[in-house]
Amino acid sequence: MRRGLAAASVAAIAGVIWTTSPAFAEAYRLDYSVNHSKYGNIGTYTNVVDTEGPVTTVTTHLNDRVNFLGSSAYHQTADRDETWDGGRLVYLHSVTDTKGKPVEVTGIAQGDHFMVTTPNGVQQAPADVRVSNPWSPTVINGNTILTPDDGTISNMQISGPQSTMIQAANSNEPAKQYDIDLPALNEKYQVWFDSSGTPVKFDKIDKSGTVTFTLQSKTPVRPLVASAQAPVATTP
Repeated sequence: MRRGLAAASVAAIAGVIWTTSPAFAEAYRLDYSVNHSKYGNIGTYTNVVDTEGPVTTVTTHLNDRVNFLGSSAYHQTADRDETWDGGRLVYLHSVTDTKGKPVEVTGIAQGDHFMVTTPNGVQQAPADVRVSNPWSPTVINGNTILTPDDGTISNMQISGPQSTMIQAANSNEPAKQYDIDLPALNEKYQVWFDSSGTPVKFDKIDKSGTVTFTLQSKTPVRPLVASAQAPVATTP
C-alpha cells in the first residue's frame, strides 16, 4: 500500500514538473540598421521572435534619431509586443514616443474581429489583420494592415513573391520580394526574405523619402529568455 502511495506521489510530482516545464522551441533576435534616403543612418530596429508550437511572440524595439547642426531634430522610440496564434494576431501592445510624446496602442482578438484601442477611441479590424512589421513571410497576406505607431487601420494590396537578388548587409543573395501598397496612406513597403524565410531587408516609402531596414545579424536565443533579449527603451 505504501509503495503504491509512494509511486502515486512520484507520478503526481512528475506530472506537475512535466506540465509546468516550458517547452523549448525556436527563438532568435534580428538586428537591423535603419537608413533614411535623405538623412543617412538614423538608428536601429530589433525583432525578437519566440515560437512555441502554434504561438509566436514578437518583441520589437525601435530607436531612431535625426541630428541637425549637432542637435537632435527628431527622435522616436517604440516598444511593441505581438502575439500570434496559428497565424492570427491575438494581442498587440505598442508604445511609440515621438519627440517626447508617447502614443499607446493595444489590441486583442474578440470573436471574428480584432479590437484596437488608441487615444482616439476603439476601432474594429477584421480577424486576419496584419501588422506593419514583416517578421515572417507567413504574415504577408490578407488585405488589412495595422500601423502600430498610432493604430491606423488601412487596406493594403500585396504583390509577389518575386524571385530576385538583394544586396543585404554583407552579400548579394537570392531573395523573394513582396510589394505592399497602402493607397489610402500614400505609403508603400518592399520586403525581401531569404531562403530560410528571414526578412533580410525592407523599405518603407512615403512622401518623406525611403526608410531602409537592413539585417545586420540573426542571433539564436533561448526561448525562456527571449523577452529579456529585446533592448529596453531609453529616455530621449
